Amino acid sequence: MESPTTTFSVQWMREETAQMRLISLNSENVWSFIPGQVAILQIEGVGESYYAIASAPEDKGGMEFLIHEGAGVAKALFEIKKGALVQAKGPAGKGFPIDNYRGRDFVMAAVGSAISPLRGVLRSIQRRRSDFKKIALIYGVRHPDEFAFLNEVGDWRKSNVEVIQIVSRPEETTWIGKTGHVQSCFNEAIKGLTKPIAMICGMKPMLEQSRQELIRLGLAETEILTNF
Repeated sequence: MESPTTTFSVQWMREETAQMRLISLNSENVWSFIPGQVAILQIEGVGESYYAIASAPEDKGGMEFLIHEGAGVAKALFEIKKGALVQAKGPAGKGFPIDNYRGRDFVMAAVGSAISPLRGVLRSIQRRRSDFKKIALIYGVRHPDEFAFLNEVGDWRKSNVEVIQIVSRPEETTWIGKTGHVQSCFNEAIKGLTKPIAMICGMKPMLEQSRQELIRLGLAETEILTNF
């Protein structure tokens, strides 16, 4: 059965990078969802597109979405103004049912704007940190100025989350951190973790390569999760 359509209004917008903005949508109809699930956002006269919910189910005051500048719906949402109306259907997808894995270690990996669903997971975990054990996050981008949520990374670390940032195209920048792709960091990230649950987000090639590397490192395929 298709989900009913909910009308949301834009509460606020926040610039995360030159090409990404976080928007908050609110409605009288409060959704119940699993961290990492997605919504189908619709702009009248433009179309619809899938966006991961970047906030946690426990967050109050609406749902947040990370919007990457683009064409069509992406352009309309990137340029949207406070008070504008957005139609949405959902939630959709499997999400990351972290309540099924209480007491476990987690290794997470995301590339670019795909950090969005994992940000929802992290915000949920922060509210009940004692329910989970060790957590490692690998966050990769092409260029150093493409990291979203930099103002929250410190809070993640204060919540005992190991955050590994990596850049795949550091040329002609001042970046002095790790370089390469997120898959190259899995061996480092899982050291000290006990039978971790993996959560990975990104384009299909990244997902396939990450899954292969995690299996090579000893993780069970059934414990390597994607949100959709």
